[in-house]
Amino acid sequence: MKKGRKKKKKIRYFRIGMALLLLILIVVGFIFMVSSCSDRSTPANEVTNVSASSEASDSSEFTDDEEASEEASEEEAVPAVVYPDITDDSDTFPVDFDAQYGILIDTETNEVVAYRNYNTKMYPASLTKIMTLIVAVENIEDLSDTVTITSEMVDPMIEQEASRAGFVAGETPTLEQVLYGVILPSGADASIAAATYVAGSEEAFVEMMNQKAEEMGLKNTHFTNCVGLHDAQHYSTAEDIAVILNYALQNDVCREILSTYQYEIPPTEYNPEGLLLTSTVFSRMEGTEMPGVVIEGGKTGYTDEAGQCLATFAEANGKTYILVFAGGTSKWKIIYNTLSAYSIFCVGGEAYDPPAVG
Repeated sequence: MKKGRKKKKKIRYFRIGMALLLLILIVVGFIFMVSSCSDRSTPANEVTNVSASSEASDSSEFTDDEEASEEASEEEAVPAVVYPDITDDSDTFPVDFDAQYGILIDTETNEVVAYRNYNTKMYPASLTKIMTLIVAVENIEDLSDTVTITSEMVDPMIEQEASRAGFVAGETPTLEQVLYGVILPSGADASIAAATYVAGSEEAFVEMMNQKAEEMGLKNTHFTNCVGLHDAQHYSTAEDIAVILNYALQNDVCREILSTYQYEIPPTEYNPEGLLLTSTVFSRMEGTEMPGVVIEGGKTGYTDEAGQCLATFAEANGKTYILVFAGGTSKWKIIYNTLSAYSIFCVGGEAYDPPAVG
């Protein structure tokens, strides 16, 4: 009996041992299989991650390139000038001021001090020559170089009764002399000479003027000639002219020419007595008539269609101001109004009291 029981116990232990062994083998096999799968999947994950990382890097680089390109485009699109702001303190010119259009700008704050129809299209007459000066100066490398005056530059201007500097066909003034001739006496002959030297013809030069206007971001300006002769498609605004003048003042050569009272050209074979070029601005005023104000320079203009025009710049209270009037009826009233505007709006002074006549 005891031997039978012992035998049964051995069989039971054997079965239990086999079951445990089988269980162990199953567990080990499962662990091995999981480990093997993990080893096989890891490289794939790593490749995926690398690929994703590479794509992210490429995407990042592409985005950076796009952003750089956009920033470059934005920089190229930024106009060369910033228009002045109308503020709550901006005033209107007195009703008795003899000008249809006008604007006074504080260039330090870039704010409009006073205005009237400042952004209404008007004809600029010889205020055009401020842009003529800008384009010429920016495209001339040597002001001591010369240009030959031709009858084609002079005769048409005589026929149209345009103001002239006095150059004669055949003479060869320097470009410096020509540019002073453009501004001081408002010479049409000098303007055509400068245009021809720079661009080969007035037509090509006018294209450059319009390109410059576009580059500057001017809102409502278009040129058909470099002189200021009337044409329905030759127009600007008081605001645009002020912006053009302000731009010119950033160039030392332009500022010097616009500020000059007289410029003397020595005698030549064609002009034995020489030429004395006198500013049409300072031949009508001294610029120091009003206390606290010094008018430093500018440009006049006139055609029947444009009326009297005057663009000036002045120092007052340590600031530079720019004032444009256009559409006036009297060349003297526009001078008086200019003096009054600087006094009233820039230093809180009185209006100009013109001297009694006769």
